[in-house]
Amino acid sequence: MVARGKLTHYEAQAALEAQRRAGYGKIGDWIEKLGFANEHEVTAALALQWGCPLLASFNLASIHSHGAIPLPILEACQMLPANFAASTNTLYMACGERVDHAALYGIEKMLSCRTLACVADRRKIARQLESMRLSGRPGDVEFVTRDPGEMARITSSYVNRVAPREVRLGRIGYFIWLRLHGRNGATNLVFNLQPATPPIRMPRFAANSLSFAALTNALHNVGDVSGISAEE
Repeated sequence: MVARGKLTHYEAQAALEAQRRAGYGKIGDWIEKLGFANEHEVTAALALQWGCPLLASFNLASIHSHGAIPLPILEACQMLPANFAASTNTLYMACGERVDHAALYGIEKMLSCRTLACVADRRKIARQLESMRLSGRPGDVEFVTRDPGEMARITSSYVNRVAPREVRLGRIGYFIWLRLHGRNGATNLVFNLQPATPPIRMPRFAANSLSFAALTNALHNVGDVSGISAEE
């Protein structure tokens, strides 16, 4: 912003000093609070910094329909489906806090599409996510557990209940996402691996391997389910 003449060196230093004294908040928030720039200018600067297009508005139809990415994952990544271009099979994801390339790659694999990151005002994204949480998401079912056996039992129960034609399994951050495609649409099972208290020290790769192995075995043991795929 300084290089583009949107902010002076004095203003940048003043914002950094205010952030340091307060001990909280992002530098962009302090630039706005001190009146040095508005939210659009700060968001535009982030778009340049991250090398992503700036998103002016959301397509509500994409937010509520395409792919139905589980809300817990969207909240953890602070992102939203902003638009979907059917001609190129591209899902545009609005990012507010950061561009999580690993999460975008995981979404690509789960939804069989291409993802492209855009930048939008993080407060608008947060408000939209809160609205989605309040309105409810019947297709999302979240479980907070790190127990592979429990995950396998829950998975078997839902597979028998939904009788899916295709099952996809993936890992995004501290979530294991199981997507069951049935005759009445998709059901998303989300296993939240983040514990409320510090976990017993255990190699992360081992925990991941146990969870994936348990779920994969459960899927193959319930019967004839086609299209099983696993991505981590």
